[in-house]
Amino acid sequence: MNIEAAAQNEVADVLWDQGEMTASIRVLQDVNGALDIRNQAVRVGKSELLAKLGHQVSEARLEKPDEIISRYLLPAIKELKGLSEGNEAGQVFHEFAAFCDQQLQDPDNLEDYQRAQRLRERKGDEVRDLEKMYKAAASQNKGNLQIYRNRAKQWFELDDREYQRLHESRQAFLRQSLENYLRCLRACETYNNDALRFCALWLEQSNPGLANKAVSKHLLQVPSRKFASLINQLSSRLLDTKDDFQALLFPLILKICVDHPYHGMYQIFSTSKSRGKDEMAVSRHAAASRMVSLLSKDENSATHWLSIHNTSVCYAKLAGEKLDEKSKAGSRVPLRKLKAGQRLEHDVVACKIPPPTMKVELQADGDYSKVPVIVRFHPEFSVAGGVSAPKIVTAVASDGVRYKQLVKGGNDDLRQDAIMEQVFERVSQLLQNDRSTRQRNLGIRTYKVLPLTTNAGIIEFVPDTLPLHEFLMPAHQKHFPKDWKPHACRKVIGDVQSKPVDVRLKAYRQVADHFHPVMRFFFMERFDSPDDWFEKRLAYIRSTAAISILGHVLGLGDRHGHNILLDEGTGEVVHIDLGVAFEQGRVLPVPEVVPFRLTRDIVDGMGITKTEGAFRRCCEFTLDALRKESYSIMTILDVLRYDPLYSWTVSPLRVKRQLEQDEDPGPSTKEAEAALGTRKKEANEPSEADRALTVVAKKLSKTLSVTATVNELIQQATDERNLAMLYCGWAAYA
Repeated sequence: MNIEAAAQNEVADVLWDQGEMTASIRVLQDVNGALDIRNQAVRVGKSELLAKLGHQVSEARLEKPDEIISRYLLPAIKELKGLSEGNEAGQVFHEFAAFCDQQLQDPDNLEDYQRAQRLRERKGDEVRDLEKMYKAAASQNKGNLQIYRNRAKQWFELDDREYQRLHESRQAFLRQSLENYLRCLRACETYNNDALRFCALWLEQSNPGLANKAVSKHLLQVPSRKFASLINQLSSRLLDTKDDFQALLFPLILKICVDHPYHGMYQIFSTSKSRGKDEMAVSRHAAASRMVSLLSKDENSATHWLSIHNTSVCYAKLAGEKLDEKSKAGSRVPLRKLKAGQRLEHDVVACKIPPPTMKVELQADGDYSKVPVIVRFHPEFSVAGGVSAPKIVTAVASDGVRYKQLVKGGNDDLRQDAIMEQVFERVSQLLQNDRSTRQRNLGIRTYKVLPLTTNAGIIEFVPDTLPLHEFLMPAHQKHFPKDWKPHACRKVIGDVQSKPVDVRLKAYRQVADHFHPVMRFFFMERFDSPDDWFEKRLAYIRSTAAISILGHVLGLGDRHGHNILLDEGTGEVVHIDLGVAFEQGRVLPVPEVVPFRLTRDIVDGMGITKTEGAFRRCCEFTLDALRKESYSIMTILDVLRYDPLYSWTVSPLRVKRQLEQDEDPGPSTKEAEAALGTRKKEANEPSEADRALTVVAKKLSKTLSVTATVNELIQQATDERNLAMLYCGWAAYA
């Protein structure tokens, strides 16, 4: 039995994983050239082999891009002999697309192209200026000017030829990349993450041109579920205009909504109910309304659309309905007491729809008939704390599971939080794919956020959790009754907020001396068994490490005690309210100067080793995994770059809310806006997005070792000089 080709193929894979690039390539070239791979007992596809060779030669920079395409990638496609489905075809298309994409993103190639463009423009301006001078000059001066003009024209023609060569090359790479990403997505399930890279590339090149022509060939042949997770970013680009991009985007979103109603229709409802005043918002609303009209008339989608529309209207009305003055935070109110509550109980149950906050898995066959639906609501809801007094309702599904939902109205735009949750969920999946982080169960707990309108939405209520602040403050009074009271600590810190660094540091140290950490008691009081205590504390350390490193990479701010939840069953931490990201905390009136929350109480929960044991190791494993997946993370964020509804700067309303204190009235929105230095500008200004993504890329770079980076971050997060500079409401002393 001849299995030599398969064995050599495996040897090449091992050599490549060990960093032996040249040796791996030589083995593959021997297999490709010397062995008759068609007469092997274990089949090795010729096209698969050529695609792998093309990838490895490209990574090792052994041949020019044109040679790699002509020697490996095009022959690989030819070897498929018309095959367009299956893993082998998928791998060939993926390698071809990824190679072309790599050439487009290569900094050197991009710099050459931009330099040629600048030279051509400059020389073109020079030729035009000389033409004007020549026409206006006296006859005796025209001779000299003609010489200069002709020479400038020659240089312009040279620069123009170079620019056209590079431009045509980039256009060819773009076309081949987009086409092959789509062919790969159609062929197999192995490379479904290519949908992310494809969308980032397509949205970047969405202006009329070659990209849309390339996309039009294969887009609607790809199963719509592969784009369903990107519905937020796709629907935000909808406009009521007649161009090539919209002609492709509209049918794609419509297909997602028809095939997978619970993954697409809520976003269309939200867009159709969001009326803005600017031209783009009006156009987006008109496009969404046109889609609503089609969904409500299509026999395959009309029933689902009516159910989702009526359910969303009921929830939005409940979010907006005011409560009487007696209904304070924590109180329980009969659902029937509110008109919207009565409609919720009657209309939503009649719709036979899954709970909106339920995670519905995408079905390849589009059959969602077996998904549990809401059969009733708990007769009472509770009122949560906060300015908008959100309502906590409980939906009971047909499988008996209860779904607690926070129905929120007011000025908060939940879309920001929904998008950041989407990013966190995708990055958490990357951590689960890495062996070292998967072994330690290092992941990020996420929850569902569903915006319904610009000022209403539903948030999945994370069960069995309590805010860190709600445990710590009573625990301090219980275990250290002689310590200062929390409000006294806050006042001491607040009184010196505008004073010099030394004064603020002295005040912080004074508070720290009179306010002892108590986080260890959370595990001692709740978990009696030593095994349980150890397991839950380890889960706390691991989840804190994972979210700390990811929070640092994504520039997550506003990490005060109300935005961190403790799971009373598992000991894990869950972070909520992710609207302040990409270093926006650093431009608040009182800047956040720590990479993540690692105060004395957080460290106290880690036991005797503090940050030097499992926490440090888990931080290192997490950062190492994120660095390995830096390309995937940047791709996730790259899609966000072209989302016109995502704001890369913190809103004045959020600043106002963060500055509000329990004792003092907060500054007005105008003051908050002035403090932030906000000026009116286009939403999603490219420079803001570019700056944010450049910072993330820098944090994922390998300029400093993982160990040194983690050391530096822990030092910054625990440095008293940094903690003393934070806003008093952040409670850096706890």
